[in-house]
Amino acid sequence: MNWNLKMRNWHRDFSYFYAGLLIAFSISGIALNHRHSWDPRDYVYESIDLKIDLPKDRDAITEEFFRQSLKENNIDLKLRGTAYRRGGYNLYFDGAYAFVNPFTGEGEIERFRTRPVLGQMVDLHKSTSNVWLWYSDIFAICVLLICITGLVIAKGKGGFKKRGWKLALLGVIIPSVLWFFL
Repeated sequence: MNWNLKMRNWHRDFSYFYAGLLIAFSISGIALNHRHSWDPRDYVYESIDLKIDLPKDRDAITEEFFRQSLKENNIDLKLRGTAYRRGGYNLYFDGAYAFVNPFTGEGEIERFRTRPVLGQMVDLHKSTSNVWLWYSDIFAICVLLICITGLVIAKGKGGFKKRGWKLALLGVIIPSVLWFFL
């Protein structure tokens, strides 16, 4: 049995099979790395100014209060929940979000949609479906096999024993140092 040929075949076949998922994870991973600058999953397509007369008694500001205020402002969105966070009132709707200033009562409702394709790719990172968890575990094992077979299939001057181990060691050291300092 020629192990080198078998490793090459596994490396090739697993790479072909998972190329689409590797590309999706790579693109969405880059997008998620920059989520502090923009939302890679959703985009705002409409903003609605909002002005709510807030009562002086903070205990009177309830979810029901916001429901009534939205109705009075002719805003026909189903309120899913509220929270007082980051110095203001957050209102959550299906497909929309609002922030209300607690001092002025002014705010803005942002209606959003999921970015086509990229939004679904980002969701792959967060899915907790049992089927997806099993599939992604198998994917992770296959990525390990792709890496291991990739390390051993090259022979000669470009092989692991001559040059590859140095690059592999750098590939471990650089992220370890970055992780330590970040």
